[in-house]
Parts: sequence; structure tokens; C-alpha cells
Amino acid sequence: MEKKRIVWIELLRIAACVGVLGIHAGSQHFRDMPVDSTVWQVSNFYHGINRFAVACFIMISGSLYLSSKRTWDLKKLWQRNILPVASAYLFWQLFYGFYRIAVNGGPKIGSMEFFKKMLVYVSKPYFHLWYLPMLMGLLIITPLVWEIVNSSRGKQWSQYMILLFLVFQIFTYTAGRFNLPWKEHVQALMNTVHPELVTGYIGYFVLGHYLYEYGLPKKLEKAVYILGTVMIFAGIWLCQKESLMTGKATQAFYENYTFFTFMWSTAVFLFFKEQVSKIKWSQKLEKAVCSLGGCTFGIYLVHAFVRDILYRNGIDSMMIKNTVLAVPVVMLLIFFISWGIVYIVRKIPFIRKWIM
Repeated sequence: MEKKRIVWIELLRIAACVGVLGIHAGSQHFRDMPVDSTVWQVSNFYHGINRFAVACFIMISGSLYLSSKRTWDLKKLWQRNILPVASAYLFWQLFYGFYRIAVNGGPKIGSMEFFKKMLVYVSKPYFHLWYLPMLMGLLIITPLVWEIVNSSRGKQWSQYMILLFLVFQIFTYTAGRFNLPWKEHVQALMNTVHPELVTGYIGYFVLGHYLYEYGLPKKLEKAVYILGTVMIFAGIWLCQKESLMTGKATQAFYENYTFFTFMWSTAVFLFFKEQVSKIKWSQKLEKAVCSLGGCTFGIYLVHAFVRDILYRNGIDSMMIKNTVLAVPVVMLLIFFISWGIVYIVRKIPFIRKWIM
């Protein structure tokens, strides 16, 4: 029997999925347009404003996988959670490897050159598939982290891990984006003691659990909304300023480990948990939302293929002069075409479980 889905989480999952598409649609000409052009500035905006997506996906996983209501069995963890992600990763790596060889007029299928080319492609994640091995890594240590955050002092340990994540990952990484005095020396000193357990995406994983289980006081919640909004617009502005100064496009100030994106992602997650969750939905609409939410993993996997097909047919963020409108149009086209593909393909039970 399928577990009951939480509507606000499904809506956030959909928003994060659209956000990923926004990043990839907005960045189509991020590197090949003059940084003082309107097209680049619009691209920079869409690239930045959607940066909550990856962090929120991880926070959703943390809120569900680290929930105090769950219990973990290692055999079931590997069979039901890790292996399906691993099989999906392998399939889509092979798919995109074949696709790139086909569209680039690569070596003949079955030849030694073909296998060499496939090995090169499969050995390194395709640009959006990096997320899957990262997720597998989080899942592998989930039972250990679950024991920590759900112990008798679980709330305190969660706060401690988030604090360490902020100090040793977020603040250190963000400081490295600025030309500060003695920057290299300070970073080298900070990296001398580098607590590996809390300096990767696990920080967002635990943050999602903490916000889901405990939330924040109302005054602090409002402060997060304000600071998160200010931070992401500051990050976008700093990227524009830096790019104009150097003549080279940069996204350094709203990358996933910056304080700008940390605060923006936290604000978006909290908004859905505390505000969107209050909306009352009809049973029919709730079912539709949960159905779409269940397709987002597949949409994420297939959207790069759809984006490339559209691009090769002249449909991208520069298909019309008004880039402000072109980017969301491309986003919606990619989303709905990908959704249609996933909705049909997921009717096949084996593919539903092991590929998307």
C-alpha cells in the first residue's frame, strides 16, 4: 500500500522541480552572452532566484528519511531506497551516453571506439545526474544520522550539526567568494580542522529534519523570510557586479553552499511548511498534486533530454526578443513535455520502480 503523501511537501517538491528547470533554462546562454547585455542579466536573475531547488530537494529528503516516525532496516534500506536510485543512475547515464554519441555522429555502435566513448561518458555524471550518487551517499548513512537526531538529545545534536555546517561549510565557502584580506590563510586555517560528517550536503539533510520536526519561533520565522529574500537578491546583484568587473560570467554568490542560497532555501522550505500547509485542498486536487509530486523524480531525470531536443529545434531562452517571457515559456514546455513522458512511462511497473 502506498504511503500517504503530505500535500505541502509535494507542492514544494513540484516547486523545486520547476526551480531546477528554471536554472537550466535560464542558464542556456549564461556563458555565451556579453555580461552587460539584457539577456545575460535576465539569465542571471532566473539562475539565482531558482537556486533554492537543490537544497530544498535535500531538505525534503531529510524531513522524510530522518522522521522520528520511521524505523530503519538495513536490508529494506538497500532494496527499497538505495538500489532503485542506483539503477536509475546507471540507466540514465547509459541513456545520455547513447544520446550524445548519436547526436554528435559518434563512432559506430559496437565498435571499440564506441565502448571507449561510452566509458568516458558513463564514468562521469551527466550535468544534472550528479544528484543521484550524492543522494545515495546520504541514504547510506541515513540510519546512523537517524539514530543521532532521534536520540533523547536529538534536537540538541541536530542544532549542533547545523551550526557546524554553517561554520565549516557555509561561512567558509561564502567567505571564499569575496576578495577578503588574508582569505587564503583564513581558509587554510579553517580547513585544518574539517569535520567531514557535516561539511557536505548532509547539512541540508539535517536542516530539513530539524525544520520539519521543530520549526522556528514565529519572530525568527519572519526574520528568515526577510533575510532569505534579501540574501538571494544580494547574491544575484553581486554576481552581476563581479561579472561586469571581470568581463566573465559568474554564479559564485548563489552556489549551493553560499550563505545567500542557504538562507533563501531555508526561507522557501519554511514558507511551504508553515504557510502553504494551511491551505485546504479538495480531495480531488490533493490527489492531483500528489500524483504530480510523484512524477518529479522522473521529470528531473528526463528534462535534460527534452531541453536538448527543444534547443535543437530552435526553442530556447532566446527564441523571442523578450527573454523575461522566453525563459518561463521554455521552463513550462520542458516541464509539461517531461511530465507527459514520465506519466506514460510510469505505467510500466518495472520502470516505475527502477528507472524513474
